[in-house]
Amino acid sequence: MVTLAVLAILLAAAGPSFADFFERYRLRSAVDDTFAVFANARQAAVEADRNVRLSVGGTTTAWCVGAVQAAEPGTAGALVETIPAACDCTAAASCMVGDDLVVVNGTGRAGVSVAAVGEDFTYDSKGGTLAVGDWTPAPSIQFLSSTERYGLTVVVSALGQARTCVTAGKRPVPGYQPC
Repeated sequence: MVTLAVLAILLAAAGPSFADFFERYRLRSAVDDTFAVFANARQAAVEADRNVRLSVGGTTTAWCVGAVQAAEPGTAGALVETIPAACDCTAAASCMVGDDLVVVNGTGRAGVSVAAVGEDFTYDSKGGTLAVGDWTPAPSIQFLSSTERYGLTVVVSALGQARTCVTAGKRPVPGYQPC
């Protein structure tokens, strides 16, 4: 009985640590998947020599991030449109880069929200840099955990390189530097 009582006390003390662990894990998972969309969009822009536009849509709790590639030269609308229209990531089929669907849906990620939606920018086909005017200020997406104690921000430099950092004023997340 004494052993069970001690075990129960230890489990009760460890409960909050497990809750924090899972809160950080869900946040990191969402941010890592979004970071992969950024990397894929930039790479696709350079490989196909066509601009790729990345958009954050939905709502702050039912968010999504998607990318769309400019039409191939010689196809209808391609001569007029060098920067593609933003994809509606809530209708994921509109977020195509080449033959691949490039979208991260936050609806199934309970407890992870974004600070704001409506951000979009374009990776230029020449070098994967940001299109002129899209880099002042640097595009960023801020993600928050369910309790908002933890926050990570994905920031894109003018050269098109994305990095993830801990949002100012939030608790540290292992593996990430402060912004």
